[in-house]
Amino acid sequence: MALSADGGRTWPLRHDLETGDGHCLTNNSRDGLNRELSYPSLAQTPDGTLHVAYTHHRRTIKHLRLDGDWLKREVPA
Repeated sequence: MALSADGGRTWPLRHDLETGDGHCLTNNSRDGLNRELSYPSLAQTPDGTLHVAYTHHRRTIKHLRLDGDWLKREVPA
């Protein structure tokens, strides 16, 4: 996930939501051969909470609930 404060010219704040190889050379999800992460969606509720949902390995929908300030935090190198 990335945040731009200049209309998309730069993306200085970036965080990985999921780390993996993203392998998708087959539609075989049953045997764990499709490790695709796809179709992300993001919504922010009035209290500032970020809700992220995406397809996880073509088997489930994964939902993450993040504090609204999470994206602005520095990540140690």
